[in-house]
Amino acid sequence: MRAPRGLTLLEVLLALGLLAVVALAFTSLQVASLRGGSQGRELQAVVREMENFMERLRQDPEGIPALCSSALNLGRWRGTCTPTPCAVAQDGGLTCPTSGEARAYRVVLEVGGKRMETVVYRP
Repeated sequence: MRAPRGLTLLEVLLALGLLAVVALAFTSLQVASLRGGSQGRELQAVVREMENFMERLRQDPEGIPALCSSALNLGRWRGTCTPTPCAVAQDGGLTCPTSGEARAYRVVLEVGGKRMETVVYRP
């Protein structure tokens, strides 16, 4: 007697079902990867705009009150910038806020739920 050749219909259906499950798993991984990459690029763009704005403040510390208004636009994002005038102590520490002459500013920038803080010293 000869051995049967080929596969039965049940074996083919089981193989196709397993292949479908694996393909769905890879598809969901690909979607999650694309979503994560998109969110990463968005975060990187927001942080880059925030860093560029902070650098402008460091280059022109005298203009901080004008540049750092309560609401500002950074590219396509809206945010807030809060400058706090500070006095510099003899040991280099800061006293914020100060009612005297501001020798430095503590600047808090918030954009899209992200927060960046820096101190800018006046010359």
